[in-house]
This record gives sequence, C-alpha cells and structure tokens, in this order.
Amino acid sequence: MSRDDFLAAVENRRKARRKYLLFKIPAYDAQTRRFLGLLQDISETGVQLFGVKVDEGSTRELIVQASDYVKSAPLKFTAICRWSRRESAQGYFVSGLEIVEITTEVKKSLMKLMESVTLG
Repeated sequence: MSRDDFLAAVENRRKARRKYLLFKIPAYDAQTRRFLGLLQDISETGVQLFGVKVDEGSTRELIVQASDYVKSAPLKFTAICRWSRRESAQGYFVSGLEIVEITTEVKKSLMKLMESVTLG
C-alpha cells in the first residue's frame, strides 16, 4: 500500500463512526470455517477482531454469527486486513479489517446490529 493509499484509508476510517460492542460476537473465515476472533468494534466500513493473527493485506470472507442479536442469517462479507498486532502475552491478536464487499441486505443487518448491541 502506498503512502497516499494509507492516508486515504485513515481518512476514510475517520469518517465512519466506530461503535464498541456490548457482547462478544464470533467471526469465522467463510472458506475454512476457522474461528478468527470476537468483534470488538464495528463501523459501516470495517470491524476489529480480538483473536488469532490475521495477515496484513490478506482478503477474508467473514461470517459473523449475529443471529442472537438481529433477525438475519449469519452476516457474510469480504474484508481486507489492514493491520494486526499482538495484544497480549497469551498470543491473542487484534486485527483491523476493512469491508470491501457486502450485499445491501447484509449491510442493512450490519446497521441493525450496530444499533442494537453497541455503545458510542
């Protein structure tokens, strides 16, 4: 990613208001069904996961199991990992993923989730 692309991504991230979750909601890799982490915060343009290391620059199709909180099928969208860092001595990581592909229906469900289980 070029410096200009990075600065544009930071600016775009600031435009999307970040919301912090009141509940732990799991997210999985749609291809491998592997647990990736728990949602820590969410915005219209991305999510932050607490869990396993996600490689920077990798594209993942995520499944978020939000049916306990909103009436919908699991939320499925594509995101690119923009950063990942070790958060604890136990080996847990925090990763920021930018949503790059999402259907209108899933985006509506994501917005409902943001309204119902977040602070901020």
